[in-house]
This record gives sequence, structure tokens and C-alpha cells, in this order.
Amino acid sequence: MLRLLIFVLIVAYARAETECDAFDKAFKAATDINETEACKCFHKGFDATIDGITIGCFGQTLPHVSKALHSVNESFPEKVRIWDCHITIIPSDMFDQVKPKYLSIERSYLALLRENALGTIGPRLHGLYLRYNHLKGVNRSMLQGLSSLRELDLSGNRIGSLVTGVFDLTPELRELSINDNDITTIEDGTFAKLTSLKKLSLSGNQISLITRNMFKGLDSLEVLNLQNNQITSIDWSAFANLKQLRTLDLGTNHFTNVELRGLENLQKLFLNNNSINSLKRVSLRDLPSLILLSLDRNSISEIADGDLSGLARSTRLESFTIAANNISQISQRAFSPIQHLNVLAMQNNQLTTLTKDGQSYLRPLRRLTTLLVSGNQLRAIGEHDLPRTLLVLAADHNLLEKIDVKAFDGMTLHKLYINNNKLPFLHRHTFDSISFDTLEAIDITSNAWQCVCGEEWLGDWLEKAGDSDVGDGVLGCLATAARRCAVDPQMETDEVRSVWVTVTASILAAVSLLILIAIAFLYISDGKQRVVLMRPLVRRTDSDLHKLIGDVDPLIARDLGAPRKPPSTGEKKRVRFEDN
Repeated sequence: MLRLLIFVLIVAYARAETECDAFDKAFKAATDINETEACKCFHKGFDATIDGITIGCFGQTLPHVSKALHSVNESFPEKVRIWDCHITIIPSDMFDQVKPKYLSIERSYLALLRENALGTIGPRLHGLYLRYNHLKGVNRSMLQGLSSLRELDLSGNRIGSLVTGVFDLTPELRELSINDNDITTIEDGTFAKLTSLKKLSLSGNQISLITRNMFKGLDSLEVLNLQNNQITSIDWSAFANLKQLRTLDLGTNHFTNVELRGLENLQKLFLNNNSINSLKRVSLRDLPSLILLSLDRNSISEIADGDLSGLARSTRLESFTIAANNISQISQRAFSPIQHLNVLAMQNNQLTTLTKDGQSYLRPLRRLTTLLVSGNQLRAIGEHDLPRTLLVLAADHNLLEKIDVKAFDGMTLHKLYINNNKLPFLHRHTFDSISFDTLEAIDITSNAWQCVCGEEWLGDWLEKAGDSDVGDGVLGCLATAARRCAVDPQMETDEVRSVWVTVTASILAAVSLLILIAIAFLYISDGKQRVVLMRPLVRRTDSDLHKLIGDVDPLIARDLGAPRKPPSTGEKKRVRFEDN
């Protein structure tokens, strides 16, 4: 069987190569000298969504593309893709020879499709993609003959409105995308004949009003995308008959209230980026299949008891996101109606605590596995604040100063983010319940860590975490604590010896200083006594006085008070000093 399958694949590939060779030869023959072929054949793989060969025409004008497509014998490629060309109009005979199942004309300035322009390929055509052109409207003649069409994409054009009956000739449509146009109005009954349509996308338009019968006839619709419009008013009964609806995206609009009920199959509801300022203005009832509810980026300030009571029947609800609001208060029993929740996202709000009146408001959430509270103003995580079922906790970018040593007890945390807080320390047993075998990511960087030698353990713990430590912020003293606090026995002995040497030297220095002071004191005292004893024996000689004062005689007579002796005429007296 395997050999047969391989053989079939080889034959199919060889056939595709042969077909592409024939196409490329025809395209080359239709090309003038010194010109590039307008189109080229591609094997399977050029477009992953398409089986079979694709003809691609790039960067050419209408005459060149038309000439190339007419140069081949009648053929049935899987897809023709024309992009970045200059084709403002589709002639009625353009696809007489080439009849694809999927036709794409993108970014080619297309502004007009003549009546029945695609009639020759209509019965075969399943997909028509006219994205990012200059079409200003859609009319019946434009889609004439496309009775087998399954997918139609008119996104990125200049369509201003949709009128009743425009899609009556394409009853087999399964997907319709008219995103990023200028649509302001949609007439009631526009989609009435599209009973097989499963996906309708109208995002990025200027729709401001949803009327009661706007979506009449869409009995099989599963996905409705109205996000990024200007919707301010909704007749909520417009969705009442969409019994197969699974996804409803009303994000990025301007409505202030919601009243949705009775959609048995609705799984995903997006109400994000609107002007809802209170959950009391949100009424959601009888949505038993709801899995995801998003209320991100509104102006909600509180979740009170009873605000979510309408979701009591939504027992399959797994994810509730209410991030980037102004929530500062949550009541004790606020989450009781959605106790089966797995994911709760409340990041970027104004929360200062995880409790209300001393009790955690997360207590009813006994199946919660992911809690996102980043970017709030939380200051502490207490022993009983968190559900023990948590696998992922993101509490980064808060004001956390304390985490109770038992806050994570009983949890099998796979991911923990407490970075960018004000934590000075964590008790040694805080992470006891975290297993390195199941830990996938942890980040404790950019806190106010204070390290005490002998008490610091986080640095070593992070080393054991290995690649699970994903922090790229600052660890402060945690990065050097182990090295700074490490003590070698020999170093310790040397340090003790050094201390004793220092003490001894200090004592000796002090004693020496005292001795010097005593010597100086004795020296000064002895000097004073000598001066007193020797002063009467001192005599100034004549030579000394002469040196000091020129007119010395009067002073000598007055000062000494003794008669002047006559000069001696005898022999000089000799004085001899004999040794005793």
C-alpha cells in the first residue's frame, strides 16, 4: 500500500512538472524580446492552501497578463494569482482559456468587473479574492454566474455600503470577508440568501448601528466579526436567530451596554475595547457553551457580588479576561457564578489586595490554573490568598513587599513571575513546593533584595533552577551574595590572626603614645626648673651689649649701678682650672 501511495505521488509530481513546462513554454513564446514573462507556473508548495499547480502573474500590465493567459490551450489550473499588477478592469474574455478553481487579484488597482466578466469560469470557481484594490461597490452583475462560489474576499477596498440582494446570486458562499473598507450602512436582508454562510467578517469599517434584521437569513453562521467599527447602538435581538454562532467579536467599538442571551452554541465572546463602565450594564444569560469571555480595556471599576450571576449556566467557561480596566474593588463572592474558571486575567488594573474583608475573593475558583495580575498595586500575598490549583502566576510589576512563607504551599507552579516589585527578602521555605522537574519559568529580578550572609539562599536556588530562570532584570546582591559570603577555613584562620595582630598593635601604639606624653611632660617641667635656677648667674658681656645697642655706656651705668673701675695697668691675672 505504501509503495502504491509513493508511486501515485511521483506520478502526480511528474505530471505537474510536465504541465508547468507546457505553461512556461507558452508564456515565453508570448513574450517579446527583452521583456520578462508576464506569468509563470508554480508547482504545489507555492501556496500551501492549494493542491495542484498555480499560475502567478506579478508586476505587469493588463495587456501583458491577458496576452499570457490567452497563449495557452484551454487548461484548468488549481489557482491563478495576479498581484502587484496594473489591472483596473477585468475584460469579459480574460479567462476564456485558463479556468482556475481559485482566482486572486490583489494590490492591482482593480476598480471594475464588467458584467459577467467571470462568467466563463463561474461554474468552476470556488474562491474569489480581490483584496486591496479600488472597488467602490458590490453589485449583482459583478457576481453573475458565480453559482458555485464558496469564498469571497473583498477586504481592503473602498466599498461604502451593502444593499439588499447583492449576494443573491452566490447562495453557496461559506466565507465572506469585507474587512477594512468604508462601509457605513448594511441594508436589512443583505445576507438573507446566504443560508450556508459560516463566516462573516466586517471588521475595520465605519458601521455605527446594528439593526434587528441586519443578519437575517444567516442560519448557519458560526463566526461573526464586527470588531474595530464605530458601533454605538445595537439591537441585541439581531443575534437572536444566529443559533449556530460560535464566535462573536464586538471588540473595539463604542457601545456602553450588552444584552445577549439564548445563544446555545456561542463559545467565544469579545467585548473588549468598548465604553462599558459597569458590569451592571452587561447582561449575559443562557450561554451554556461559552468558553472565553473578554472584557479587556473598558472602564469597569468594580466586580460586585451578583455582577456575573448571568453566567451561572456557563459551566464550560474557562477564560475570563478583564485586563486594563480601572478595577480596584472585588467582592468576596464575585466569582462564585464562574467557579469552574481555569484562566483569570486581571492585569493592569488598580488592585491593591487579593482579599476582601480578610478573605480571598479568589477562594471560589477551585479550578483556577492561571492567574494574571501583573501591573496592579498589590503589596502582599498572604497564606490563603491564592488557590492551590495554580500552575501559572504572573504578579510582576506590582508593589509587593511581602510574600507569606506558605503562600505557595501545595501548588505545583510551572511559571512564576514576581519580578519588578519591592521584595526585600523571601523566607527560606517559600519555594519548598516548587519542583525543578516541572518548573518552566521563574523571574524574581528587579526587586529591592537585601542580603544577609548566612541567611541568603535565593542565589543558589536560582542556579539549581537552570534554564527555568528566565529573568533578564537586575538581581542586585543576589548575584554576588554566594561569592561575597563564601569563607575558606584558611582565610578564616588568617582573618582571626589578623584581628589579634591589629588589636596588639593598637595597644602598643596607645602605650607608646602615653609614654611619649609622659616624657614630654617631664621634659617641660625640668626645663622650667633649670630656667629659674640659672637666671641669677647670667651676665651679659660688653660685647653682647655692643652687638645689641650702639650707645651702651649710659645703659651700663644705669643698669648695673656699680662704679666704673680704672683700666688695669698690671699684668693680666691668669686663671687656671685644675682638675679636681
